[in-house]
Amino acid sequence: MQTIERICQRDSFSLDKPVETILESDHLSFVRFIGGNASETEELVNHLHSLKEKDKLLIGVFRFPFVFEGKKRTHTAACQYFRMKELCDAVMYFHSDSLMNMIDSSTPIRDALMIFNSIEDYTIDSLLQLIDKTGDMNIDLHDIKSFVNQYEGPLFIHTVEGDSLDQPLKYLITTPYLPEDFFDGKQLIINIGYTRDVDMETFRQLNLRLHDLFSKADIFKIGSYFIDEPDRRFKLTLIVNGMNDPIEAPDNYKKIPKYNNLLRKWHRMTELGRKKFNLLKS
Repeated sequence: MQTIERICQRDSFSLDKPVETILESDHLSFVRFIGGNASETEELVNHLHSLKEKDKLLIGVFRFPFVFEGKKRTHTAACQYFRMKELCDAVMYFHSDSLMNMIDSSTPIRDALMIFNSIEDYTIDSLLQLIDKTGDMNIDLHDIKSFVNQYEGPLFIHTVEGDSLDQPLKYLITTPYLPEDFFDGKQLIINIGYTRDVDMETFRQLNLRLHDLFSKADIFKIGSYFIDEPDRRFKLTLIVNGMNDPIEAPDNYKKIPKYNNLLRKWHRMTELGRKKFNLLKS
């Protein structure tokens, strides 16, 4: 039996939300950020630094702006993406233009944004459920951290459900908002949930087709778990890493110097020491 210390602090990035309100004792944090606004870059960096100092597994959820928002926002978003990738353990990304393909063009703006957020939430939940429902093959937070630290490319997570393999599996997995090259990932985690009436032939075919689709990837772990519900249905969760970044780093992009991180840690330790000293005095 596996005991999981509850892991998630889900955080939609907010400039007016104090970092101290989300640090608590959780071990896995998601930071969602919509790129393009240059005035938010500094606070994003500070926000991510504060989370990393708590030694968490930190996963960024980055959304690129619409192309029609202009080249300046696109360039800013590119810099922010690489900054988030630099500071997080892993980054999942979404293109707003691809998310647009999931809705009708007449959808009201507020409704569209809620749909986009729900798609990102579904991706986050896919990772959490993978850890919660590990089946016979134990997949824990340490495994996920080891997995994401193997490669520097973006992280792909997707969950699909089905009741038939009559059509090619790739059509079931593919959606407009997914990275186009996720079949070319270098490393893969697979977790398969199955209901009461899923037979061994379906289970065999599902595994064969997955290995065929991801022939370039090394299998990090495979898990399966029973869903105690009627009917014939499977739930498939995939995590892929080792893909290429969706864009190239801008020519003027520079990584944060290592001494900046050391200086930041020194300032934080000094501040903590000062607070403890003042507390003892009072």
